Amino acid sequence: MSWLNKPYSMLALTTIMIGLPVMFIAAIPWLKQQPESVVYLCAGIAATGTVVASFVLAIQKHQKFDEWHRSAARFSSQWGWLAGAGTIAILLSFPALQNAIVAVSGSLGDVAAPDRKLVLMAFTGGFMSVVLAQMVCTLLLSAGWRYWMSRSE
Repeated sequence: MSWLNKPYSMLALTTIMIGLPVMFIAAIPWLKQQPESVVYLCAGIAATGTVVASFVLAIQKHQKFDEWHRSAARFSSQWGWLAGAGTIAILLSFPALQNAIVAVSGSLGDVAAPDRKLVLMAFTGGFMSVVLAQMVCTLLLSAGWRYWMSRSE
């Protein structure tokens, strides 16, 4: 992957990482008029492209790290998602954030008065699904790594 070391690759990856979500958000008025399958396809493409670009950019940057930077990256990746998930869980208890979630959902769905309880339950359920998926993936990757590293040669 010699192209990773080219000067333009960081700019291209950053543009993809930022550009795809911005384009998806900008396309929301058009997406509202499309069938659900088109909306899910566009969301999937934007999400996948963003994640792949961020992984490749992380690999590119990680290759240039010294041991001090690698330990900082390990610490932040180990504890950062946990701190972020805990922060969101706490913030979800504040009525101001709840009102904002309901207002944005109503605006995106062209619904004047969305069912508050349904919107908050769906948002919270989605959030919990992400946290559970992260937990399962962490467990599986940990088990896979241990298996791979302990195999006999």
